[in-house]
Amino acid sequence: MPKRKNRKLSCLFTLLLCVIAVYGQYSVSGGTGEPLLAADNTLNRIQVWLVYGMEGVKLSYTSAGSSHKWYRYKERASDAEAVTATVSGDVSTVNNPEEGYGYFVLDGDNYAMSNFVWIMDYSRYPVDIHNLRISDNVDPCELLRFSGDDATVALTYRTPSGVATEIKREYEISYMTQVWNDNDQRFTSAMEILTIEGNPIGNSFKPPLDDTEIQLTGDLFARHFGVEKTYSTGLYNAVALEVHADTLVLSDGGTNMRESGSEALAPADMRFTAYANTPVASLFIWQIARKEDPDKPLVRFTEPEMEYTFSLAGDYIVQLEVSDRTGVCTNTEYTYNISVTETVMLIPNAFTPEGSPGVNDEFKVVYRSVVRFKASVFNRWGQELFRWTDPSRGWDGKYRGKLVPAGAYYYVIEYTGTDGKTHKKSGDINVIRNTKTKGTTTGN
Repeated sequence: MPKRKNRKLSCLFTLLLCVIAVYGQYSVSGGTGEPLLAADNTLNRIQVWLVYGMEGVKLSYTSAGSSHKWYRYKERASDAEAVTATVSGDVSTVNNPEEGYGYFVLDGDNYAMSNFVWIMDYSRYPVDIHNLRISDNVDPCELLRFSGDDATVALTYRTPSGVATEIKREYEISYMTQVWNDNDQRFTSAMEILTIEGNPIGNSFKPPLDDTEIQLTGDLFARHFGVEKTYSTGLYNAVALEVHADTLVLSDGGTNMRESGSEALAPADMRFTAYANTPVASLFIWQIARKEDPDKPLVRFTEPEMEYTFSLAGDYIVQLEVSDRTGVCTNTEYTYNISVTETVMLIPNAFTPEGSPGVNDEFKVVYRSVVRFKASVFNRWGQELFRWTDPSRGWDGKYRGKLVPAGAYYYVIEYTGTDGKTHKKSGDINVIRNTKTKGTTTGN
């Protein structure tokens, strides 16, 4: 090329960095299958097209202008050389362009530089991987990584300024795993498909939750041309864990006191349930300890589900530990803090049977966190008039269906609190009769 032409192209290339002017459109055809736009580098105004085989490949340019002059470059656009093209109306075509070159058109008399297009023959850059396997140099509880030999040649083009730029290949990793469903509270089998970019060797991905064959397929450019390859690690024995847990209060220690907060009322029967990706997860350990002495568990269960009655007041720590069948991975994510309240027992000294329905018309205790309870009411001669074992119930002031006369009666109450101790209380309960109350009375 004449030196004068080279100087002119160099100046135009400098202007390209400041001025964006698109006067036409490129199209690529030919090869096996449809050409693929693999990269659109708008910053450098260059598109990279992949074809599969160069047979019949054509590069065309359409513009309203009448003067189309084609050039190509190997390293940088400022060193471009002219190429021959055929012109038909507003379309000019380069037949059988050479792969591994950047092409562009100077459109019009002012030589304003349009976009660039780079042609690559993908059949020359096939995926070439050998000895695919799972690396031992990572924590399999958190992630996996491929190792092996990758002889795949990089897909590299040069921008107009001469910067070598790689097009990252994309691959798919597929395997069977287990997926947690919150609504059903269970794991189900499912196919996991992950997309990774770049060299798959050394690329990390999340591990499966089931024994499975792990496959690497790609790249996705090869899929477009129908020549993708699939590699397999063979059967992989999973060790990674996913654990979920919940609690259910089966019964809470009765109370007729107004409560605040979320404390458990003894005796509190609670169920703790763990869910994990079995059979990979095979060892479940529930431990309950007092908060002040967490290293000395009170109980230890080795099943996914545990039921326990908190009978004594105090603060407890409930911990779940799940391990895989090989002991490589352990999950200790779930810890529950349980607070059990102390016992309260308040006994009234008077009530008004049928005096005002629903208002102090029964002899009832006010209580909280009572483990066991029994009570009796006697008349002055020691005759038992009523007995009950449910602290939420009470005496309605009747004996054999009739209201007792007004006066003092004697009660004996025995109960066990959350401290594990049995308490006994006795005293007088006064029956106050409303003068408006009708009904038959019996002597006391």
